Amino acid sequence: MQTMFEKLQLTEEKNLLIQGLPSSIEKQFAKIAFAKNVTPLLRSRGIEFALVFAINQMQLNNILKEVLPALDDEGKLWIAYPKPTSKIVSDLNRDCSWELLHQSGMDSEDQVTLDHVWTAQLFRRTIHQEELISFETKTRARGHHH
Repeated sequence: MQTMFEKLQLTEEKNLLIQGLPSSIEKQFAKIAFAKNVTPLLRSRGIEFALVFAINQMQLNNILKEVLPALDDEGKLWIAYPKPTSKIVSDLNRDCSWELLHQSGMDSEDQVTLDHVWTAQLFRRTIHQEELISFETKTRARGHHH
């Protein structure tokens, strides 16, 4: 059996952010809570590994507003959401929930099942922050509107 950490490709990352961890999964993270620096949101910049649990789009977007600016350019961002088969009502799913991430230059790379309730999707930044800003500025300068 793969451990949770192997699934999430958590190796040497020091600066972790874990948000909204459900108790069913918390047990598997007990090991690292002390060994690593699990940061409170916002105070940290350069997060190398973030795992956020969200059950709906609004909650996810609120978390992302804070996490995305703090995420290191090379950082891994895992978003965990309830599987369709779980009993949790959710408007998140594999295909339609990632608008905000794509706008931020993030791309989905991988998907794993955490347990019988949660699926997690891995995002990494494919466009770096600076390029994104200059791209937006250029688009605005030309006066294009989506």
